Amino acid sequence: MHFARVRYDDPHMRLLTIAAALLFSALSAFAADVSGNWTVNIDSPQGAVEATLTLKQDGDKITGTLSSQMGEAPVTGTMKDDTITFTMSIDAGGGPMTLVYKAKVAADKMDGSVDLAGQGEIKFTATKKA
Repeated sequence: MHFARVRYDDPHMRLLTIAAALLFSALSAFAADVSGNWTVNIDSPQGAVEATLTLKQDGDKITGTLSSQMGEAPVTGTMKDDTITFTMSIDAGGGPMTLVYKAKVAADKMDGSVDLAGQGEIKFTATKKA
């Protein structure tokens, strides 16, 4: 058997390597854009809660609002690979409580949990609105 020797000083090989690197970075940049409106279903201890999550993504930075029957609150966070993490603060009847949402994102779906300021965790799902 005879194997072709790869020459890294070959201009065609360099061009192919550069093109592959650019394609990979372009796919990575477009693969995880969560900007838009999402319908969120939260499994709270008081029962199911539906909310609307509006997100704007700039690189890996996330900003937006979460609106539910309890009102509207700003959210901030990050998107890394296929994982979104964002926080919001609510009035817990005696002071603010920070909620941390963390989920895996696959196309137009999120599946994750909400950390209730270290007091427990509840599940949530979200579907991107068309």
